Amino acid sequence: MTGADDQNMTREAKIRDILEQELQDGEDLANDARNMIAYLLREKKGYAPVDVRKGLAFEVTLGKETFWSSADFIVSVEGRKGMIIKCAAGSLDSRERQAVAAARVITSPPVPVAVVADPMTAEVLEVASGKVIGEGFGAIPTKEQLREILSGRMPQSLDAKRLEKEKRILLAFDAIKCCVPRGGGGGVQIGPDPPEDGKVHG
Repeated sequence: MTGADDQNMTREAKIRDILEQELQDGEDLANDARNMIAYLLREKKGYAPVDVRKGLAFEVTLGKETFWSSADFIVSVEGRKGMIIKCAAGSLDSRERQAVAAARVITSPPVPVAVVADPMTAEVLEVASGKVIGEGFGAIPTKEQLREILSGRMPQSLDAKRLEKEKRILLAFDAIKCCVPRGGGGGVQIGPDPPEDGKVHG
C-alpha cells in the first residue's frame, strides 16, 4: 500500500466520522424536540396519557410494495385522531410537506392538523390546504381547541389517485431519512418486517 493510499483511507475515515457525528447530533436534537413536545402536551396543552401515542409506525401499501412510515406523536380526542406531530433537528419548512403527507396517509379521512417541531419552535399546518396556520409552541392546539377542530368540518377522504400521490411523496421523504440512525425513534424501516411496537395499518 502506497503513501497515497494511506492518505486516501485516512481522509475517507475522517469524512465518515464527521458524517456520523452530524447524524448523531441531528438525532440528539430531534430527541430534544420529542421530549419538549411530550412535556407540552402533558403539562401545558391538557392532554391525558391516553390521548397521546408516541413513536407510532404505520404500514403504507403502494402498488405491490409495502413500506413503513412513522409519526413521533399522534394525538386523539375521545378516540378520534386529530393531530400528527413530527420532530426534526431543524429546517422545519423542509419537513412541512412530509408531515402533511403523513397526515393524509395515516388514516381516512386525513388527520386535520399536522405539526413539525424542533427544540426551539414549531409550525402548525392545516392538512386540508397544506398551509401553515400557526408558529411557535403556543400555536399547538390544546385539547379543547383540538376538540373544536374535530367537531367542525373535517378533511375529505382522498380519491385513489390523490392518495397514491401522497404515498409517493411520503415514501420519497422517508427514503431520504433512511440514512438516519433508528435510535431514539429516528429512521424508517422499509420492507415487509414490521417494527416491534406501535403498528398501525394505513
